[in-house]
Amino acid sequence: MKKAFTLIPIIFMLCLAACGGNETSGGDKGSYNKLTMYTPMPEENAQAYIKKFEEDTGIEVSYTRLSTGEILSKLESQEGRSDASIWFAGPSDSFIKADKEGLLEKYDPDNLDNLDKIDKNAMVKGASWLPIYQGPIAFASNEKWLKENNVEAPTSWDDLLKPEFKNNIMLAHPGASGTGYQFVSTLVQYMGEDEAFDYLKKFNKNVKQWTKGGSANAQFIGQGEVGMGLAFAQDLLPLKEEGYPLKITYPEDGVSVAIEGAAKIKGGPEKEKENAKKFMHWINSDEGQNVYADTGFYHLPVIPDAKIPEGAPDLSKLKVAETDNVWASEHRNEIVDKFEREIESEDDASDQ
Repeated sequence: MKKAFTLIPIIFMLCLAACGGNETSGGDKGSYNKLTMYTPMPEENAQAYIKKFEEDTGIEVSYTRLSTGEILSKLESQEGRSDASIWFAGPSDSFIKADKEGLLEKYDPDNLDNLDKIDKNAMVKGASWLPIYQGPIAFASNEKWLKENNVEAPTSWDDLLKPEFKNNIMLAHPGASGTGYQFVSTLVQYMGEDEAFDYLKKFNKNVKQWTKGGSANAQFIGQGEVGMGLAFAQDLLPLKEEGYPLKITYPEDGVSVAIEGAAKIKGGPEKEKENAKKFMHWINSDEGQNVYADTGFYHLPVIPDAKIPEGAPDLSKLKVAETDNVWASEHRNEIVDKFEREIESEDDASDQ
C-alpha cells in the first residue's frame, strides 16, 4: 500500500509533464509557438503569407478560411469567446463594424515599428484594427472582345455608360461583395447620392450580370463571357500573368482604393496572446510589408517605403478618389437597401 501511495504523486507529475508538452515548445510555458486565425484570403495567398510569417518567427499557424461576412457573423455568435486569435485580411468596413460591436482587441501601439508611416488615408482614428494592405478597383476588358467589336478600353467612369458596352459588363452586387460595395460607396461619396444613383441606373443597362462574388469575375472576363467588368487589381493581375487576354485600365477621374486590415480577436485563446501580438508586429514591420512583393502577389503595402510588387500599379501615379471608410461602413445598410430598391435586388444576383 505504501508503494501505491508513493507512485500516485509520481504518476500525477508525469501526467502534468505530458500535458504540458502538448501546450508548449520544449516544456517552457513561455515558448508556446502556435497561433490560430481566420482569413478570407484566397488559399494560395494565405498560405504564402503565413509561410513567410512562420519562417520569420518560428510560430506555427493554423487557419480557417471563411468569407469576410462569415468571419464577422462567427465573431458575433461567439460573444467574446473565440477559438482564433487573429483576423487576417478583409475590407475595412467589416473591421469598422466589428470594432464598433466590441469584437476586437486593441493592438499595442508601442509594439509596432511603422505605425506612424501608414498612409493617412488608410488609418481610422482610435481603431482597434490595423491597415495592412490596399488594392485599387480596376477596369478589366477582354482584349479579343475589344478588337472584335472595335471598342476602346474604358479610362473613366463615364466610359462605362457608352452604348458599346450594353449588356457586356460584369460586377459583383454591393450587398453580397466587398468589391461591389466599394464601387457603389465610392460613387456615392465621389458624385453625391442623387447623381450616383442616376449614374447607376444608366450603368445598370450595360450590366449583363451582378454576381455574388468579386474575385471570380476576373476569370469570366478573361474567358470572354462578357466584354469587360470591374474587379480588384490583385485579382486581375495573376490571371493576366497566366495568359488570359485582359487589358487593365484605371479611371483617370478617380480610382477607388480599398483598405484591408488585421486585428486581434477579443476573447481569443489566452495561451496565444503573445503570439497574436507578434503577428501584429510582423505584419506592420518591414518584413511583413514587403511580403506582398517577396511572395509574388499583388497586394499593395500601406507603408510608403515598402516594396511594391513587380507589375502592380503604383498608387502614387494614379488619381485616387478620396473616400471615408468610416462613413462607408456606417451607411452600408442604407446604400445597399437603396441599391436593391432602385437598381437591382441581391436575390437576382448570380452565383457565377
